[in-house]
Amino acid sequence: MSKILVIANREFRAIVGTKAFLIVITMMPILMFGGIAVQEMLEGRVGPTQKTVVVLDGTGTLFDALATAADQHNENEIFDLASGKQIKPRIALLSGPPGEVTQERRFQLSEQVRRREIDAFLEIPAGVDKMPADNDLPHSVAKVSLYAENAAMMMDEQNWLRNVLSNLLRMRRLQAANIDPALVDRASAPVMVEPLGLVAQAQGGAFSAAREANVQESIFLPFGLMMLMFMTIFLAAQPMLESVLEEKSQRIAEVLLGSVNATQLMAGKLLGGLGGSLTVVVTYASGAAAVAWYFDALHLIPLRLVPWFLVYQVLAVMMFGSLFMAVGAACNQLKEAQSMLMPIWLLMAVPLFVWLQVVRDPTGAFATWLSFILPATPLLMVLRMGASSAVPWWQPALGILIMLAATWLCIFAAARVFRIGILAQGKTPKLAELLRWAVRG
Repeated sequence: MSKILVIANREFRAIVGTKAFLIVITMMPILMFGGIAVQEMLEGRVGPTQKTVVVLDGTGTLFDALATAADQHNENEIFDLASGKQIKPRIALLSGPPGEVTQERRFQLSEQVRRREIDAFLEIPAGVDKMPADNDLPHSVAKVSLYAENAAMMMDEQNWLRNVLSNLLRMRRLQAANIDPALVDRASAPVMVEPLGLVAQAQGGAFSAAREANVQESIFLPFGLMMLMFMTIFLAAQPMLESVLEEKSQRIAEVLLGSVNATQLMAGKLLGGLGGSLTVVVTYASGAAAVAWYFDALHLIPLRLVPWFLVYQVLAVMMFGSLFMAVGAACNQLKEAQSMLMPIWLLMAVPLFVWLQVVRDPTGAFATWLSFILPATPLLMVLRMGASSAVPWWQPALGILIMLAATWLCIFAAARVFRIGILAQGKTPKLAELLRWAVRG
């Protein structure tokens, strides 16, 4: 046992005691959340200050109302209330030439867009402001056309034009039918459905008020827990693979096997990698707790999940770490190992493809059964428990039993491959040969 601990201590220091480790654990949050922070910082500071749109008004009556609405928008909606800085581009509307809109006129305006003289042009067909007939109601959506070089870059202006035109046409149609638009507005006032959590009861019998639910928190908090586990597995398993490959290629393993057997060597490396993974978890968890404390959001930290998370984390690192070391022992070069690991990575990535569906219905049949299928069990079970407290306790408990059996089987099979592959040189074995090593030893 002392030899295993010596190897584990050396592997742990090799993982966490390097500058590369510090750089990686620092860069991971930056890569994940840096884009959001940069977008917030650059909002209103980068981009055009004005969007110019030529309006071809086929009705002959809508342009003035549109121009007035644009002036109000430019005065009230494009500036930050706190700093007073402009954060959205102004909308400048220009009246196009009257008359029928032909393909030649569309081409001329398109050339103006290409020469950057204008940003887009809007075509409002004649009769769009007329009341649709009863038999046309299912297909009575009025359509106007916005032409731009890149319509996606005009999304904000498109939404603004849709809202303004819809309100203008609605008012005119009501007035044409001798109906007071203000009365219709009061009668059709919307009803807001406020999302709330559940009411809880303290030990003294007092009831606590339900907290307003945040949709983004409900979606991305479980996703963050799953991604933390995924990154930790990656940061722990990859160094195990590289360590085995290095010792094998440089014949260091032959020297080590003179003092310890292959099982002790693999167990020590596995424990060292496990210690490194827990270091990553503690580092990120401490950082998350500090950020939550700074923003007075400690209530968002799901303390009830900590024991489950740690158990699944330990089992996942041991299971995948043993597989990575077995592949490293069987290969001679990193590129060979990477090609053999591709199926394992694809299986590990399955939860990343379905996480949104699981978060939306964490207690449904799809999420429940998928969370019992290896190797997605640790990631999806943590995701489900983070998304809902209604997940029955026996399901994560059963998941742990499945993981225990799978981890023991993987370590047992990987140990056999490791014992043979660590001293094998020359041609890399094929998958069938690896399976034969794992079964027969």
